[in-house]
Amino acid sequence: MSEAFVFSEASAMLSDREKLILHFCCMITTAKISGMEHRDRLMEKMINDVIRNRCRSLAPEDVEAILEEVNEEMISGKVMFQHLMEDTKWSMTGERPNKNTNWRDMR
Repeated sequence: MSEAFVFSEASAMLSDREKLILHFCCMITTAKISGMEHRDRLMEKMINDVIRNRCRSLAPEDVEAILEEVNEEMISGKVMFQHLMEDTKWSMTGERPNKNTNWRDMR
């Protein structure tokens, strides 16, 4: 079985919605890691290219809703991962993640 066959068979299993989510997540992760200039403009162009070339069956309003939902989930996921990493660090090192010992804000 050739590698090309396995790849084409796997890509046929993804819906256009799933392809958009996959490409969007990869693009935004790459953009954030690399710290590209003009990130927003470049992301918009790349998303439009993906929609035009890989996700033609999606309506523009569906694309907008999908991207908004993915953005919200990524923000929520970031908070969750930060919390998990702090808990993991605490359990491994015994060092509290929140070193704020000033309790004046609790009055």
